[in-house]
Amino acid sequence: MFKETLTEHDDVIGLVCEGKLTEADFKKMHALLHERLGTTDNPGLVLDLTSFEGYEEPSAILEDLKIDTAHVNDFRRIAVFGERRWMEWGARVVNLLTGSEMQWFESSDAESALAWARDG
Repeated sequence: MFKETLTEHDDVIGLVCEGKLTEADFKKMHALLHERLGTTDNPGLVLDLTSFEGYEEPSAILEDLKIDTAHVNDFRRIAVFGERRWMEWGARVVNLLTGSEMQWFESSDAESALAWARDG
């Protein structure tokens, strides 16, 4: 499951991912991003992966990659935060697919992640 956060900010989109995400979750997320990107020019993106447990099925991974490649230059900066060190490695891999500046933060640095994403 995922949910949008930071809705009080026009210059940044926030998403929290929890549990295992499905292909359907990523399709809904992609639709939300398209909607928000239609109203905000080159926002920052803040991804909270603290409670993210992975993908429910292989098709979810493919849908996630579709989002990454479809929005290569749509975000000014992407801040990712969470607990698991393997997610930092994953963020580095995704960084190769995007033209946006990306940085990993520990979950205790959520405010720093938001400030960094908005500052770009």
